[in-house]
Amino acid sequence: MLKSRGGKDSDYADVVYGVVISTEPLKVQLSNNMVIDDNFIILGKHIGKFKLPGKATIEVQSHGDQIGNVSGNRPTVSEKITFKEMEFDNSLKKGDKVTMIRMDGGQQFYLFEREEA
Repeated sequence: MLKSRGGKDSDYADVVYGVVISTEPLKVQLSNNMVIDDNFIILGKHIGKFKLPGKATIEVQSHGDQIGNVSGNRPTVSEKITFKEMEFDNSLKKGDKVTMIRMDGGQQFYLFEREEA
């Protein structure tokens, strides 16, 4: 089916890898040394700062003798904090390795993942 379509490799969607060389403006160097800027990059929704709904309860504990209650070393719950929305910072930094999908025609790149170091 691909052979019948014809064309060059760059005419098809493909997974490509790159390294962030600048964040303002965003520039990514691809493995073939080509540099693309933010005019050609579409960021995935989990790149940069974003908020997600969720639920988490954090129990802050302290020892009884530290809060004025002489109850030995047994921890006591002094406060519960509940979050309904959490903020994440997955911003790109210079030197980050990224994974992108080159769209058909090679004119747009969907940056969907920042690789962990």
